[in-house]
Amino acid sequence: MDDKRNEGRKLWSQRHPDVATIRSMKRRMVSHDYQDRAIYLITLCVEGRMPLLGNLCGPDSSHPQPWVTLSPLGERVKAEWLCIPRYYPQIKVLALTVMPDHLHGILFVTRPLPVHLGKVINGFKTGCNRAARELGISVPVWEQGYTDGVLKGKGQLERWKAYLNDNPRRLWVKRSHHDFFSISHDVTIAGSTVSAMGNHQLLQHPSIMQVYCSRRMSKEEITCEGDRLLGQGAVLVSPSISPGERAIMNRALEAGIPVILICNNGFDELSKPGGRLFDACAAGKVLLISPFLHHNDYHPLTAECCHQMNALARAIATRQ
Repeated sequence: MDDKRNEGRKLWSQRHPDVATIRSMKRRMVSHDYQDRAIYLITLCVEGRMPLLGNLCGPDSSHPQPWVTLSPLGERVKAEWLCIPRYYPQIKVLALTVMPDHLHGILFVTRPLPVHLGKVINGFKTGCNRAARELGISVPVWEQGYTDGVLKGKGQLERWKAYLNDNPRRLWVKRSHHDFFSISHDVTIAGSTVSAMGNHQLLQHPSIMQVYCSRRMSKEEITCEGDRLLGQGAVLVSPSISPGERAIMNRALEAGIPVILICNNGFDELSKPGGRLFDACAAGKVLLISPFLHHNDYHPLTAECCHQMNALARAIATRQ
């Protein structure tokens, strides 16, 4: 029976050659056609996260910001990425950042591809493995699969490019403040088992206040509530579910007020806060907490999840 089952799987895979590619993805949009015209943000990690592609350097007289000097393999990887349009003229390379142990690249599929995007990435990986062998480096270079993002909204491409350009600085900051960016699992906080990242000492602050705003509150009421909370000298805690809660927590971050944010997704080894949360985390102004396991696929925010996160925020604020 097992032999027949395995043979059936083999025949099915032969008839559906892109299925293995799809399954190897670390994150993808289930309903998206990966041969269609779109702009993609691709992230690839070196096998074992070994820093084979270069070294992170601090600011100096010629580089006001941290930067990465590429190794010979890193140079070859960069060249392979830039050569993708040679094999697939339907693709334009819009941006690339090579880090010591991973890369981020933005690809623009200008017209439908003859193959799944995963085939393109696998071809790139094959070229990198060939380059590694020529340099006497063991292969494979890359971890299995890749992570992708599909451009959706206005301004997202500019944000992606800014993120890529800021990657060396972010890594430098993360290494300089390792404790604040380390992820702790199975931590007990307010009677709940959670994952956490950031400044755990915020839990010991003498005053912690929950930010809770009904969706029925007017803008004026939200502003007044924000003025009240921000003037207390307290750490603010919230899952930031409603627009009012998000507005107040954003005001706190802008003002440098410490916050504890309850997240609806857990953390994996690569997780780190984005946007202004990143710099606030480096400054010890943020603690991120999640009572949920990490997942790459989209999970809708249910009423039960909202209740659980609000209950945790309330327990933290009341020291229960």
